[in-house]
Amino acid sequence: MEQLKMARDDSMVEEFSFPEGFYMRSYTKGDELGWCRCMIDGSLGVEEIKEEVFAEKMLKDKSVNPDNIFFLISPENEIAGSVTYQYTDDKAIGFIHMVGIESRYLGRKLALPMHLYVIKKILDDGVKQIFLTTDDWRLPAIKVYLNAGFAPVLYQPDMEERWNQVMAKLGG
Repeated sequence: MEQLKMARDDSMVEEFSFPEGFYMRSYTKGDELGWCRCMIDGSLGVEEIKEEVFAEKMLKDKSVNPDNIFFLISPENEIAGSVTYQYTDDKAIGFIHMVGIESRYLGRKLALPMHLYVIKKILDDGVKQIFLTTDDWRLPAIKVYLNAGFAPVLYQPDMEERWNQVMAKLGG
């Protein structure tokens, strides 16, 4: 089954802030295992916490600039989450790719500001439309995406019904 797709235009990002002590920064050498810890529980194809996994999934991906692999850093200076801005052949289109929050940081309202941060970075590059893909069962993530200004894309015949089911589960 095809993943759900969502899109956002280049409208301004609302003001946002991170909980006290949290901030975002780009990838630096040494972040590899922290990235794996953020992705391992997210059904994203990350099965092991190894530098090689990060290299295979991110550094070898020609659509990913390592400067656009962003990390959410905790007050304890630990990697709490990660989100990546992925390029496309069309400079007006960007993708949000490989999003995860390390399990012990879930439920702290970190996902929305993390997404708004990367959206702002993407828009600062002149991108006019941002896409992402997700799964029907990722209801908490879909709620964050909707709150970040994304809307469903009906690109397959079954998408309207699937989105209707998702929205019903979200209470909308």
